[in-house]
Amino acid sequence: MKNRNRAITRHQRSRIIQQKLYVVRNVWGRDEKESILHPFIAHPGKLAKGKLNCSCRMCKYDKHYKILKSTVASKLELMQQEVDEYWSEE
Repeated sequence: MKNRNRAITRHQRSRIIQQKLYVVRNVWGRDEKESILHPFIAHPGKLAKGKLNCSCRMCKYDKHYKILKSTVASKLELMQQEVDEYWSEE
């Protein structure tokens, strides 16, 4: 395993915080202009731990609309081809 120094750890932590802060501001509709700040905006370091657990229709479209993600669809197609090849050999 590579040696990882503190700079890499700090970079990854700040990258994840910025990514989750984007979700809080733009998807959840929270902003600094509100009279009562959301705890994640007031203290963004809390975003480094845990998940945001968003289950809205935009984030979980495959669950709500029964649309398969491309990776799942390709795996299913591959398995179906293997089954078809198996049955065609007999």
